[in-house]
Amino acid sequence: MSRETLINEPLADEDFFDAVNDEHFSRPRSSRADTLRARRQVEALLEERRLKRAIEDDWLDELDEEEEE
Repeated sequence: MSRETLINEPLADEDFFDAVNDEHFSRPRSSRADTLRARRQVEALLEERRLKRAIEDDWLDELDEEEEE
């Protein structure tokens, strides 16, 4: 494969390379309510994970105590 062949091959995904001017590009802004909802969801998931770990740790501690007796 020569260099010219690589340069002249049409791109399979030409839309991917469309230019975007910085002045016209804007990220979709999430509302404050959406941000708070997402934060609460993440906090709830983290709390659930923390509680599950605490229960598992407590359960394992009890098993270790029973084995020692």
